[in-house]
Formats: sequence, structure tokens, C-alpha cells
Amino acid sequence: MKILLVEDDLPTRDLLVFHLTAARYTVEQATDGITAQELATLWDYDLIILDVKIPGLDGLSLCRWLREQGMSTPILMLTAQTGDAAVVTGLDAGADDYVTKPFEVSQVLARIRALLRRGVRAATIPVLAWGQLCLDPTLAQVTYGDQVVPMTPKEYSLLELFLRYPQRVFSRSTILDHLWTIDDSPTEGAVTNLVKDLRNRLKRSGVVENVIQTVYGLGYRLRDSPVRAGAGRPDPNGANGGSGRSPSPAGGVSDAATPGPQAASSQLDAIAARFQASLQQRVAVIEAAVRSLQAGELPLQQRAIAQEEAHRLAGGLGTFGYPEGSAQARQIEHILAADQGAIAVDQLSQWLLALKQTLALPPPTLSPTDPDQVPVYRGVALALDPGLFHPLQTDGGRRGWHLELAPSLDQLLQTLAQGDIDAAILTPDQAALGDQFAPLREIKHRYPKLPVLVLTDHDSLEERVQVARLQGDRYLVSPTTPGQILDTLDQLLPEAQAPDARVMVVDTDPVARAAMAELLTPWGLQVIDLGNPSQFWEVLRQTEPDLLLLALEMPTFSGIDLCRVVRQDPQFGNLPILMVAPHLDTVTVRQVFEGGGDDLIGQPIVGPELVTRVLSRIERSRLRQQIEQMRYRQALYWDQDNTTDPLTRVANSLHFDSFLQQQWERHGQDQASLALILCAPDALGPYYQVYGQPAGDQVLRRIARLLHRTINPNIDLVARCGDDTFGLVLPNTNLEGALGVVARLQQAVTEIKIPHPSAATGDCLTLSLGLGSTTPTPTLSSDHLLKIADQALQSAKQQGGNRFCLYPQGLS
Repeated sequence: MKILLVEDDLPTRDLLVFHLTAARYTVEQATDGITAQELATLWDYDLIILDVKIPGLDGLSLCRWLREQGMSTPILMLTAQTGDAAVVTGLDAGADDYVTKPFEVSQVLARIRALLRRGVRAATIPVLAWGQLCLDPTLAQVTYGDQVVPMTPKEYSLLELFLRYPQRVFSRSTILDHLWTIDDSPTEGAVTNLVKDLRNRLKRSGVVENVIQTVYGLGYRLRDSPVRAGAGRPDPNGANGGSGRSPSPAGGVSDAATPGPQAASSQLDAIAARFQASLQQRVAVIEAAVRSLQAGELPLQQRAIAQEEAHRLAGGLGTFGYPEGSAQARQIEHILAADQGAIAVDQLSQWLLALKQTLALPPPTLSPTDPDQVPVYRGVALALDPGLFHPLQTDGGRRGWHLELAPSLDQLLQTLAQGDIDAAILTPDQAALGDQFAPLREIKHRYPKLPVLVLTDHDSLEERVQVARLQGDRYLVSPTTPGQILDTLDQLLPEAQAPDARVMVVDTDPVARAAMAELLTPWGLQVIDLGNPSQFWEVLRQTEPDLLLLALEMPTFSGIDLCRVVRQDPQFGNLPILMVAPHLDTVTVRQVFEGGGDDLIGQPIVGPELVTRVLSRIERSRLRQQIEQMRYRQALYWDQDNTTDPLTRVANSLHFDSFLQQQWERHGQDQASLALILCAPDALGPYYQVYGQPAGDQVLRRIARLLHRTINPNIDLVARCGDDTFGLVLPNTNLEGALGVVARLQQAVTEIKIPHPSAATGDCLTLSLGLGSTTPTPTLSSDHLLKIADQALQSAKQQGGNRFCLYPQGLS
């Protein structure tokens, strides 16, 4: 099951992620309300854990918004605010349950189980059975007969998925969506390996029958349960159905598959150590506020930051074993929340001193509630220099890699034969009289899908070509560091998962809709059925599908009408659209593609053709999302070059000036139109004062992403030109085209609805825009166009914002 955890305090978030993962939940994380809002609308979660006091959009407002959108996902509130009034407020906002900080992790897990049980009718979570094979979700335990079957977390989750939906065929991409989070990076090959591992695990445990059936061309499903005496399905009360198994409190993971308490304690110790390391800096924030207060003046912003830090400490200290510290931090928070004149400096200093004395005590030891293993990757290296292998092995252990050294090819092949190897590292023997790449040839012959990294001392084109011909996956030249090798190994791991696939079918013919749904559902696609075209836009906004199947000929609104409406919208403009037409003549084909359709399917519908076209279009869309995500991560984690703004990850002012000058010269030679748009969020300064620096920076990043999606990034340029000003250079764009971009920008900003109570024009953030467009001449420079656009922007701001100003006249 998938849980969205919204918590801005890193230690608390780490602790919850550890225990939730140990309890077999897939956990997605968000640190602010705006990001959580986006994730909750994009993905389907089984439960949301929501902190009340988070940046951007607070938890109560987010909870109310989710309920207003009709979302019924269970919500568990977490907060350091105590008292009945806070609980009532949270429940009235739409939360299903409420936990105050500090909390016991076991209590949080129990409440989560209770909330998830409300989604089913049974009073207890039933045991899932297939013959003598039983899975108990309550104990997270798998047994066959009377024996516990040891399993890794992913194997357990995969078996649970099949047992919960015994009649459903799961494609590899659907399994990825259920078992991995958005921050993981698996490919469909990981699913194939996981299915193989699960089959081997069950076989070694004595399960003679093949539990998982391969449906060629579709995916996998649970094989029909074998008929045996006394066997039966679990009853509604959670009985075993005659398996004769006695539940064991030991849990579902044996020592053979997961680490014991020592390994789990090590992980908790690491989380506690990070928490301890952060305390000095966090307490220093409060100390600085006390010193400012003693000096006679405590600025409002510094006071708010100190109060926020005290609030976080009040929630986190007790959870990490400092209950007295939690109470002391809460007293500091209450004092800072008082009126400026009512703050008792002496009392505040006393509580701060008591807090520091409490934190000076030896840190408590955290104990795991349910020890479990975080899956690691296994790699094997052939004849690697021990001086390099040992630090590589040490660093790899910290990054999730278990590396082994094979001194000879025979031993390496024996290790590979045992299975569960994710990558191999080879070093060519330059002194070999024969073929130095013989090991690579042998490995790829036996295991063609195994990723292989070739580490060599010689960089030559001939060697690179030879390795490529032998299907080597990576070629790395020494000298190199363990970090570089591990980075390369990480590249060989699967790519990021794709979002859930929802297909919206719009057709007035109920027989046609039912036929398409019947063809697509076995592939794990969620089909949204709509027979009334007049409700199209409302249903589209509510469901946000990944692909549209539109009948070409319908009363009231034709498929082409609906297609054009979609293409005009900034949010859904890139949605894949397939048309279903009774005739595939030349005129129809031309109309469909001119109307914005991506593909055309003729009637009567051929099942394999429909499935292939739908899946291929969804896969293309997913690939585009993966590329965008990859670019985002590169910009986030890689060193920024001198052309990129480090905060918003769009072009910086230097690149903007250079690009504008380059385009000015080129358009002057071609006598083509060049447009420039300058825009800035209105009242951003008050936003920073109200919500703080992180939230304000997040607004700038969101606006940058919005601008990037509105233009064509292969031609146009988005840049951050000032603290809060962005520039859009639009080559080969006349005034009419630039006005179209402005209209899309205004609509997109209106729809994302960034809350801003201090905005003069309403409750949401708005944009002011200035526009200039001309055909460059030799007598003028690009600075003149920039000056005109800036004057237009300033005019828009002076008129109250939330508007654009235009200077269409020639620049003479």
C-alpha cells in the first residue's frame, strides 16, 4: 500500500519512513503543502499522513482542499499542537484521525492499520491464501503449511499484490507503479527479476506448484488455486481456510531474508545521529532570538523563525526519547507566541537553559518496532585491485550496494549462477596473450541482460568499440574514485517509474465503450467511461486521465471539437488523444491530425491494435515525463554551470543577455519578428514575510517550471533576470503569437492557485507582465527591446498588478 507522508521536520520524517517501510508500506515524501497538493492530485494513495504546520500551504488548508476536491483518501493528522480545540479543528477540516507530537511510533502504526481497515468491510484484515500458501497482512508474514517463508520486502509486496487480485493480469509497468515510489528508478527488467526471485523463493520453501503464471504479451497473474482436501478461501473473519497454520508473532521476515535487530538498530542509530547533529544548530536559532530580545529588539521575522523551530523541537524531541525536552520546547514556543510586549525574557532564558541541560544528557537509544531490511543491490567484481575494492566496498555499503570480489572468472560465474546479482565489474587483463575481453564475452553469452561495467587503464577507440560490440554497458577509464564507480553502477539500475495510467473513453455508443473497456482493463488500465460529451470538460478535470479515446462522430460535440478544446488548455494540452472513426478515408485522416489528434483507430475495433496503440502512446508520454524528471534531478543535484540560475534551474541573467543579443542579430539579418516578455509575481515581498524564505523560493521555482511548460524549450528561452523577474525570449514570434503566450501564462497561473492572503487582487498569487515585439534593425540594440519590455512591466505593476501592458509600436 502507498502512503504520502507530508512532514517538513527531517528527523521525524526519517524515523517515520523507516518504520513505515519496515511495515511493508511504500512511502512517498513531501516537505511542504504545495508539493503535497501536487502529489495528491497526480497519484492515488491509500493514506495520507499530514503534518499541520508545514511551509507553503498548511496542513489544515490542504486537508480542506483535498476534501473539497472530493478526495476520500484517509488522512492522519500529525501535529505538536495539543488540546481538544486543535483536535476538533483538525477533524472538522476533514481528517480521519489525529496524533499529537511527541508520539509513539507503534501507536501511529496502529492508527494507520485502523484507518486502512476502514476501507474494507471485514472487521479484521483477512488472511490471503492460495492453497497452503498464506499471507497474513497483520503480521506481515508468509507461511507454507506450518513453515514461515522468508521474503524480502519487494517479494512480499509482489505476492500480496497477486493474492489480493487473483483474477487480474498485471503488466510490468503496473507492478512498477504498485511496488516502487516516484523517487526510485526501476525499469521493467526489475519486475522480471523480481518475479523470478519470488518463484525461486517459493520453490526453495517447498511450494511445488508454479504460483505465478506468465500471460505472454500481457504480464503476470496468479495461477488458479490448486484443489486439495480441506483447502478453502479465507473466511470473512480472517480465518486461514483450513491451512492448519498457527500465526506466529515473529513477523513475516526471517533472518535469512532480512537483517536481525542489530542491522535495524544500526539504521535507527543513523537516524538518531542525524537528529542529534541538527540539535545544536536548531537550538542556536532560539538562542539568537533570546539575545536579540535581551538587546531590546526582536525582529518579527526572527521571532517567527525561532517560534517555528521551537514548534518542531516540541514535536520531535519526545519522539526521539526526550519527553522533557519536548515539554520545554513547547513552553518556549508559547512564550514566543505571546504579544511582543508580553514576552518574559527571564522566563524564556530559563526554559532555554533547561532545554540545553536536557539535551546535554546522553542520547537515548531508539529501538525498532518491526525490524526489516532495506533492499540493497548486489555486485561482483573480477580481479579488482584490493586497494580500490576495499574502499569501494565500504562506500558501496553506505549507498545500498553489497559488493563481492571474485579472484577468477570461474568463481565469478559461480557467484552469478547463484542469482540475485545486479551488476558486474570487469577489469581487462592487458597482459593476456589471448582475448583480454574473454570474460566479458563469456558473461554476456550466459547472462545477456546482466549490466557489466568495464574498468580499464587504457582509453582507446578500438577498446571502446570492442566493448560495445560485446554488449558492455559502461566503459570507465582509471584513475577513478569509488564514488565515480558507484555513480556509474547506479546508472545501470532501472529508470524511474511511470504514473498510473487512466484512459478516458468518450463515446455515445454504450456497446463500443464497453468493448474498449473490456479490451483495456486486463492490462491494468483504469478506464473512465463517459457517454455524454456535454460532461466532457467536467469529467476531464476531475479524473485527469493519461490518454483520451474519442469517438469522431458524436452529437452535440464531435471528437474533433473536444480535441481542439483540450489542445487549447495549458494543463491538458499535451495529453495523448486517439480518435475512433468508422471510416479511415483521406479526408477523415486529415481532419483528425489537423484537429490535434495523435492517432486514429478504425471501426470495427481490432483488440490487439487498440491495446498496442494505447500502450505505445502512454509509454511515449511516460518517457517524456521521465526525461523531464531526469532534467529536473540533474539541475537539482549536479553542479550548476555558469548559464543556469541555481534556485529556479532556468537560465540566468548572463545567459539571457547573451541569448537575446544572439537572437537580435539573427532576426535582424532575417528580418523576422522577435518578442520579449518580462514577468514578475505580484507582492512577493509580503509573501516571503508571511511564509518565510523556503516557501518564497518554492514559489519562484514553481513559476519557473510553469513558464518552462508554457513555451517551446527547444526554441524559446526562459531566464531569471532579477530577484523576482523572469524573461521569455520568443524567436520568430510576432505580436499576436506573443499575446497568445501571455494568455496561456495568465490562465496557468490562475489555475495553480498559489495561496497568498496578502495579495491585493485576491487570495492567490498573480503575475504582472510586460511585452515588447519588433523586427530588429541595425540602428538599435537588444537593450532597447529590453528597456521597452521593462517599462511595460513596471506600468503593469503600477496599475495594481495581475495584468499585462503592451508596447506594440515600432522601436524607433
